[in-house]
Amino acid sequence: MKNIYFLLFVLIASYGCAVGPRYSRPETQKPVGYVQAISQTDSITNLKWWEVYQDSLLQSLIQTSIDSNLDLMTAVYRVEEAKAILGYNKANLYPFLDYSAMGRTTEFRNLSEQAGVTFSPNMVGLLGNVSWEIDLWGKLRHANRAAFAELMATEESKKSLYISLVAQVAELYFRLRGLDERLEIAQRAYETRLEYLEIITARFEKGNVSELDKLQAEQIAAVAKAQIYSLERNIILTENAFNVLLGRTYIPISRGLENNQQQLPLEIPSGLPSELLERRPDIKIAEQQLIAQTERIGVAVALRFPSLSLTGLLGVASPQISTLFGSQAGLGVLSGQLAGPFFRFGQNKRRVEAERAKAVQLGFQYEKTLLTAFAEVENSLAEIRTYSNEFEARKTQVAATEKSLMLSKALYDNGYTSFLQVLDAEREFFNSEFEKSLALENQLVSTVRLYKALGGGW
Repeated sequence: MKNIYFLLFVLIASYGCAVGPRYSRPETQKPVGYVQAISQTDSITNLKWWEVYQDSLLQSLIQTSIDSNLDLMTAVYRVEEAKAILGYNKANLYPFLDYSAMGRTTEFRNLSEQAGVTFSPNMVGLLGNVSWEIDLWGKLRHANRAAFAELMATEESKKSLYISLVAQVAELYFRLRGLDERLEIAQRAYETRLEYLEIITARFEKGNVSELDKLQAEQIAAVAKAQIYSLERNIILTENAFNVLLGRTYIPISRGLENNQQQLPLEIPSGLPSELLERRPDIKIAEQQLIAQTERIGVAVALRFPSLSLTGLLGVASPQISTLFGSQAGLGVLSGQLAGPFFRFGQNKRRVEAERAKAVQLGFQYEKTLLTAFAEVENSLAEIRTYSNEFEARKTQVAATEKSLMLSKALYDNGYTSFLQVLDAEREFFNSEFEKSLALENQLVSTVRLYKALGGGW
């Protein structure tokens, strides 16, 4: 009983002797609010992605990607791997119990005696071995906490991938719908320019216009046709990228609402900068990695001190199987070993210094991750505001160029201007429609980027 009490005392005392630093979150500069923010009283991330994007087809595509994306599936099993590693490290805190069986016999007894060789008698036994390293200095506890921090980082990596996946699907969807819109614009322009070409060709054949007008009409028709092929190519490439996210081979992507039918909030609240520390997975990943490295410093420090291991042997042994479980067959041994480094030319000290240097590096990376996160939110807010204003300006531009085209056609038909002015007006109208489509697409994409930058979606 005295031995048991002694072991309990050693065990309890050891848990108060952990060496190494304790983690504390680094002090970093955080802005009070976002410069570009419209409202900071709430955050768009309080809405789930299915509440932000009201397009039912887009919601279906997002859900399909979550169910089938191969990268996300990989991340799920990476978390399972981290859980197993944590369990593996945690087991080191407890005693290990192994078993063994033995049997031994001797032969040629007469010959061995003549040769002067002594053999042990016959022996059979069943033994249980107990080994336990007492965590005197917290080495095992530090390793266990480091593994737990790595697990948390892996969990956050999965969340980060989830957010990125939702954002990628939504962004590709808006890009695809924008390409669809511009393809329709290019097709309309091509049909209009073919009509120009037919009219100009007929006038040229009658000698009413010069060949230059005919060549110019052919040129702008060819430009529109080439634009159609370019857009068709980009649509196929975008659909292929979409299908990779959905975890399948090429299938044409179904379409839902057009970009101009999307109903997103006009004023998107961003919340407060301090919320990013608890929302953005990449920030939490950086912090968990720093926590894990801080614990590894504790492991390195503990390795400079002696370790205490207890070994126990309990079982039965007998010369004959028939008496193996008799009252005289039991045996038990308990031993302890204290071992530690004495002189290694500064090796253990350098190991601690190396782990501390790694922690300093990760501290800088954590601070950089914070700065990057704040910058991404500011950029997204600026993009939403400026693309929204640009879209309104493009609508005015489209209306003006359309009216200019109508007037140029009337002047040309009545012989007051050259066909070149009509071509310029038509080209301006075509380009303004393109730019309007791009501005709306970029405005929608910027809301996706803000949602991602704020750590929303999971």
